[in-house]
Amino acid sequence: MNYPIYISSSSDDEEDEVQEPINSQQPVTTTTIINDERRIYQAALQDLNQPKTEKDLPHGVLSVPLMRHQKIALEWMRQKERSYNNCLGGILADDQGLGKTISIIALILLQKLKSQSRRVKKRSRRSGGTLVVCPASVVKQWAKELDDKVSPQNKLTVLVYHGSRRINDPVELAKYDVVVTTYALVTNEVLQSQRRFSGALGRVRWSRVVLDEAQTIKNHKTQVARACSSLNAKRRWCLSGTPIQNEVMDLFSYFKFLRYHPYAELCSFSQRIMVPIRNNRVKGYKKLQAVLRAILLRRTKETLLDGQPILHLPPKTINLTKVDFSPEEFAFYKTLEATSQSEFEAYAAAGAVYSNYAYILVMLLRLRQACDHPWLVKTSSFERVNQSGFTSTKINAVMNTLESLGKQVKTLVFSQWTGMLDLVEHSFGKSGVTFRRLDGTMSLVARDNAVKEFNNDPSVQVMLMSLKAGNLGLNMVSASHVIILDLWWNPTTEDQAIDRAHRIGQTQAVTVTRIAINGTVEDRILALQETKRIVVASALGEDPGELSATRLTEQDLGFLFFGVKQEHI
Repeated sequence: MNYPIYISSSSDDEEDEVQEPINSQQPVTTTTIINDERRIYQAALQDLNQPKTEKDLPHGVLSVPLMRHQKIALEWMRQKERSYNNCLGGILADDQGLGKTISIIALILLQKLKSQSRRVKKRSRRSGGTLVVCPASVVKQWAKELDDKVSPQNKLTVLVYHGSRRINDPVELAKYDVVVTTYALVTNEVLQSQRRFSGALGRVRWSRVVLDEAQTIKNHKTQVARACSSLNAKRRWCLSGTPIQNEVMDLFSYFKFLRYHPYAELCSFSQRIMVPIRNNRVKGYKKLQAVLRAILLRRTKETLLDGQPILHLPPKTINLTKVDFSPEEFAFYKTLEATSQSEFEAYAAAGAVYSNYAYILVMLLRLRQACDHPWLVKTSSFERVNQSGFTSTKINAVMNTLESLGKQVKTLVFSQWTGMLDLVEHSFGKSGVTFRRLDGTMSLVARDNAVKEFNNDPSVQVMLMSLKAGNLGLNMVSASHVIILDLWWNPTTEDQAIDRAHRIGQTQAVTVTRIAINGTVEDRILALQETKRIVVASALGEDPGELSATRLTEQDLGFLFFGVKQEHI
C-alpha cells in the first residue's frame, strides 16, 4: 500500500522554539475545549490594545527599511509562531496597501538569519522553506518583491512553481527558501484522496504556508479551501485585507486552515460563534472579537499609533455618479425587469425560491448586465435595441470622465465582465484612447507586461481590468483615478480594486468614480453594500453595528427585485 512521502522542511532546532500546548497529546474532551477557550480569552485580554512591541532586521538585510507598523507586525508574527495559542500562525488582516508582503518577507528572513546563527547543518532532504500560495495575477509580483526588497548579500532562494515545465520533485522543492505558486495548482496537486497525491506540493512538509489574498478560501466547501487545509505545514498564515467578505461564516475556513481549535470543526464553530451571534448580536460579536483578537492583527489606513496615522497617504475621494438610461436602454431594462419580477413572484408563491436559487441569481445577473450595456444580455428582447453604432450610457459616462481628466492622468477602469471590457475597448479604439488590458484569459507573462507598460509608459492612459483578475495584490500607483463600471453587493471587492492605486508608494491624490444607473437594481445593491460593511465592521470590532450578513435570503432577493423587503412576496 503506497502512502504519501513527506519531506520535512523544519530543522530539529526549530521544533524546540515552539511552546507546545500542555494538552497537545491529550484526547479532546469537553474539559480540553473549555481550557482551549480560556487560553484564547487570556491571549485576547493581553492584546486588548493594538500591539506596539517592534522587531526589526539587522541593518542592510532589506533593501528598504520597515515602517513602524511593519516592525510591529514582524514581532507579532514572531510571537504567534513561537507561542502555541491553539495554532501556530494567524491572520494578518492589514488594510490593502499597508505592506503585508514585506512583513512576511521580513519574517522569512528573520527565521533564516536565526538558523544561520545557529550554524544549522547543510540543507538536506529534511530542510525546506515557505510556500506562498497566491492568485495567478500576483505570482510575478511576489517573485519581484522577494528579489527587490532583499539586499544582494541576503538573497533568498526563490522558485516560481508554475507552468507546464515546473519541477515535480518534492526533494527539489524543499531546497528553496520560498516557493511561490497559485491556488489553482494547490487545488490540482494537493490531497486528491485520503492516500494519494498527484503533485509535489502535497508531498513536502512546509516550514510555513502563507495564503495571500486568503479570502480565496472563504467558502470551506470548495476544492481550493479543502486543498489548502490539507497542506502539510508547521506554521500557517492567512493574508487578507478583507477577511470577511460575505458573512461571519467566512472565518470558519480560515480557522480550519490554521488549525485554530476548538473553532476548526464546523459543529464547534457553529455552537461557539454562530449561535451566540444569533441569540444576542452584541454579546455574540464581542465574543467573536475576542476569538479573533488572539490570532488576528488588523490595521487600517486610519489606525493611529501614539496619536499619529500609521501611514501618510495622499487623500482618496470617492464619488458616486448616477446617470439615466437613454430611452432605448430604459425600455429594454423595464421589459427585462418585468419579466424577472414575474418569474420571481411565481417562485416565491410556490415556496421554490431556494430550489431555484441559481436561476434567480442568473436573472439578477441579467439585470445588472443590462445596466452596463444591453448587448451583454442575451434575451428574446435583445434585438429591440438598435445595434448599429449604439453606445451605452455607462460607456458614455466613462468617455466623459476620461475627457474631463485629461490625457496626463492615468486611470484604472474595472468591470466584472470581459464582454463589457470588449465594448469599452471598442469605444477606446474609435476615440484614440491609449490603453492596456488585464483579464483572466491572459497568461502570467502577458499580464506582467501589461502592468509594466501601463506603469512605465507615459503615453498609456488607461488600464482596462476585470474585477476578478485585477483587484488582488497588484501595485498600480502610477494611476491616480479609478472608475468602477458596475456594482457588486460585496463592497470589499470594490475596495480592493481601488487599493491597487491607493497604497504605499502613491504620491498623488486618488479620485474614484463609481457609476450607477438611476431607478435600477443598482440602487438596491448600493443599499445592500452598506449592510455588508456594518457586518464586517461588527465582527472586526471597527463599528458598533449589529447587522448580520448571510447568503442572500429570500427577503434580500425580494428587495433586489422590487426594492422593498417583504416577509411574504
